[in-house]
Amino acid sequence: MTAAVALPALDPHTLRGAFGAFPSGVVAVAAQVRGRLTGIAASSFTSVSVDPPLVSFSVATTSNTWPVLREASHLGVSVLADHHDDVCRQLAGPPESRFVGLPFRSTEDGAVLLDEAVATFDCTIHQEVEAGDHVIVVLSLHTVTDGGDGSPLVFHRSGFKRLSSDDLDQSKLDGRINGKDVDAA
Repeated sequence: MTAAVALPALDPHTLRGAFGAFPSGVVAVAAQVRGRLTGIAASSFTSVSVDPPLVSFSVATTSNTWPVLREASHLGVSVLADHHDDVCRQLAGPPESRFVGLPFRSTEDGAVLLDEAVATFDCTIHQEVEAGDHVIVVLSLHTVTDGGDGSPLVFHRSGFKRLSSDDLDQSKLDGRINGKDVDAA
């Protein structure tokens, strides 16, 4: 038998730095709740499943906005474009000024979708999973729009970045994901 070895505790500063090494897109999650615009910015958005269509994001358990936002019958998720860094900062600011001057549209079900987004999703909550100091929110998709060939805002190493494919050899991309052909249309 081998003896169990105690591992040193992970340093939160080092852990945040390592997490920040992985670039992620940024989304606005927003809705009309009790007649008021409510929303947050999240950099933890990811696709989950095509069948059924699901996406997810994470929100801190200390969020004052999530308990209100989760009351919405539908949530809008907008993938922020590379020129939306100020929009992201605004959505992370004081709740009463998060939507001042922002162009958006609301669906009949109250989902709020930002104009000029790279993509938008009209969603409902499928499941919430408590995970440490965050809640993973899995969303069912109802309507999706693709904003065209705009570039997304990227969060990397605690700052906003832009994507560039100038250095990539596009001829080496084989049009397949997970072994399946990707519909180019």
